[in-house]
Amino acid sequence: MSSAKDRGGLAAGFSHARMGAMVLALFAAASGCGTAGTKLPVSEMTARTNSAGVQVVDVDVHSYYFKPNRIVVKEGVPVDVALHFKSFFVPHTFTCNEGDAGLAFSKGTGFMSFHRTKHVTFTPTQKGEYEFFCHVGKHHQKGMQGTIVVQ
Repeated sequence: MSSAKDRGGLAAGFSHARMGAMVLALFAAASGCGTAGTKLPVSEMTARTNSAGVQVVDVDVHSYYFKPNRIVVKEGVPVDVALHFKSFFVPHTFTCNEGDAGLAFSKGTGFMSFHRTKHVTFTPTQKGEYEFFCHVGKHHQKGMQGTIVVQ
């Protein structure tokens, strides 16, 4: 025959198991088990010019996608992109390798980074469309990419 203490321990065991499952699910969600960019539509943003004459745009860096993933800027005008990293556990970068067009940068966060907003500044020198992407692991293949349109 079990005592009330034993039954309480059993009930507590189920509570701990349930709590453990919830923590595991939250960790999985926060660690990058998110929507792949390949499944999302294009989200376009035209940079706005601030009082200092700098084009500014905010980009949210999620697990496996950027929002917006299409950024329109003007040639010859400085650009400041504020990157807001939304995934705490998964490292990401915002990278572009188009140095001839004035777009050569790579900015990112590491695992469990507390500095969630970073800035990339550049001045585009050639009109055209240029890819940006995350160069961590296979994030690029999962659709973590976008386009900078220089007009």
